[in-house]
Amino acid sequence: MNFETTTCISSDHIILLKHYAKKLDVSVSKLISYLIQYAAKKEKRKTQVFKNISYRDRNIDSKWIRFHLCISWSEYEFLLDIKKIWKVSIAKAIEICVDTVLDEFFNYVIRRRKESVTDNYLSYYENRSYTFDFFKVKGIHCYQCYWGPPPEILKS
Repeated sequence: MNFETTTCISSDHIILLKHYAKKLDVSVSKLISYLIQYAAKKEKRKTQVFKNISYRDRNIDSKWIRFHLCISWSEYEFLLDIKKIWKVSIAKAIEICVDTVLDEFFNYVIRRRKESVTDNYLSYYENRSYTFDFFKVKGIHCYQCYWGPPPEILKS
């Protein structure tokens, strides 16, 4: 873990996340990171353009807990990309993922673990393959993100 930040999560969601993290034998921070990566790579939310960032709803009846998120630098960069692409805060991204894909993600991980006797974690492609590249095209500075191995690596 190289990067630490805080976010707010509803008390209902933190209970769910702790429950699933315990079942999967990972930290809540790892579960959140994997969950958001899964949702992004499976395109569970459409890309938003020319919109303001949306934040979680301010509901007086719901209790929110400040959560200390400990993730790697590459996971943090991925979360920053999600903020830009989905146009949501990290707290809102967590809320969306818990509400829409947590059960599907859990079942996916359980199925993957049954298929692989030796590996208890998701494959490198699924959880660690994040990189980016800077280059110029006709004098225009470009930035490209890879949410999986870059195509050049797969060709070799």
